[in-house]
Amino acid sequence: MAKHIENFKSWSESIVSDVAAIKALIEAPKAQIDARRLAAGALNYLVMRLDLVPDHEAGIGALDDVMVLRVCAQLAAGHGMAEVPEEAEITLARMANEADQISAFLGAQPFDKLRQYCARLGETAVRGRTPALIISDEAARKTLYGEVDDEIRKTVPVIIKDADDAELRLKSYLTHKLK
Repeated sequence: MAKHIENFKSWSESIVSDVAAIKALIEAPKAQIDARRLAAGALNYLVMRLDLVPDHEAGIGALDDVMVLRVCAQLAAGHGMAEVPEEAEITLARMANEADQISAFLGAQPFDKLRQYCARLGETAVRGRTPALIISDEAARKTLYGEVDDEIRKTVPVIIKDADDAELRLKSYLTHKLK
């Protein structure tokens, strides 16, 4: 069972480049607005205080964040992403593909609920900022980016001492919160 947690943990190690790709999508004016809103919602999630797994949860508090980034990337892939720089496009495609591993971990029904949750992030305000505002207002975007960078510094690296326990706790949080 612990095979999943190692994959999720490795995602936390690429969070800086993953976030950079999400930012590139937000800032791509010719990308479809729905894809850009999902990207903005994903970054908003990173600074949300009451997210699916509390950030203070030992070892797993940042794993829901990297999962949400991937599910939002997968959802955004269903929309046009014109003029996203090639490096960001490659990273977003990798992230979207990795979301399948979350489905394998959670199972079809809980994963579908996570996808629905992530889809709603495209409209959810966090700290008074909606994804639409983030896209349209450079000051709001810069403030969010600064907050995201601060969160990343606080949560990386992820340290997991007992992979089996971490997987059980992670799955428990997600299935409970996504009812």
